[in-house]
Amino acid sequence: MRSIKNSLGIDIGGTSIKVGYVPGPGGHCLGFANYPTPQTQAGLKALLTTIIGEYRRRYPVRRIGIGCPGPLDVKRGLVLVTPHLPWRNFAIRKFLERISRLSVALDNDANAFTLAEATWGAGRGYGNVIGLTLGTGVGGGIVINGKLYHGRGNAGELGYLLQNIKGPRGPLGERGSVQEYARLGSLLRSTLGRGRALIDVKTLAQDKSRAAESTWQKFGQVLGYAIASLTHVLDPDIVILGGQIAKAWPRFYPTLKQTLKQACIFPQPPLVSRARLGDQAGVIGAALLTD
Repeated sequence: MRSIKNSLGIDIGGTSIKVGYVPGPGGHCLGFANYPTPQTQAGLKALLTTIIGEYRRRYPVRRIGIGCPGPLDVKRGLVLVTPHLPWRNFAIRKFLERISRLSVALDNDANAFTLAEATWGAGRGYGNVIGLTLGTGVGGGIVINGKLYHGRGNAGELGYLLQNIKGPRGPLGERGSVQEYARLGSLLRSTLGRGRALIDVKTLAQDKSRAAESTWQKFGQVLGYAIASLTHVLDPDIVILGGQIAKAWPRFYPTLKQTLKQACIFPQPPLVSRARLGDQAGVIGAALLTD
């Protein structure tokens, strides 16, 4: 059992920043809150400073864990570059340790999500776990025997799995990555009939039109094919899906499952599951980083 105790978890995303206090083992999160992500460096710094101050007044916080989009330099505590936040080569750990005077642990936000689900969520009891977060971007994490796999430092950027050399160009210059087909913006730009070009995930999930069904089938095919590719490399026990788009699970999972079965060369594809910890997964995982 992990020795996590009195930890503040902060999950920084391109759309929102989620926060919660995790007092000890078991995945119990107190004071969970969600803040819109500021779009300026000054705004981000100010909000993080305010959040940490508020939670330290309410709870006996002793350590802070941060999940943040990458690529990162975890060893030096740097955000190298991320397409969804106004930071480049930003020493986030040093900044947060200075304002809080507490120990701060940093890792990729999707790594934090995967660690939480592997420890106390849908992946509990499995040795090899892949996590995918389907939201503003597509994040990924790899847990092997209870530990995050980092490679040289940034392993797990599964949203950047390249599928089509002539595909759409992504924000970091890559072409044809899974992210460009499966992220929130790409999905919402799907045209569902004349004059309906931009909607939200909830509306799209409830739409029973033929066009909506086609959109979800294409999404399931893309994701199933990507998971097959990941399976050929890592052969995980389970793949866990979280994020905004995963909430529309019934609309795309049947096609995903069928595509995975057809595309995977192994006799038994991995189990694919929805996340169990909900919107708190990234926060709980960030707190787990402090262990």
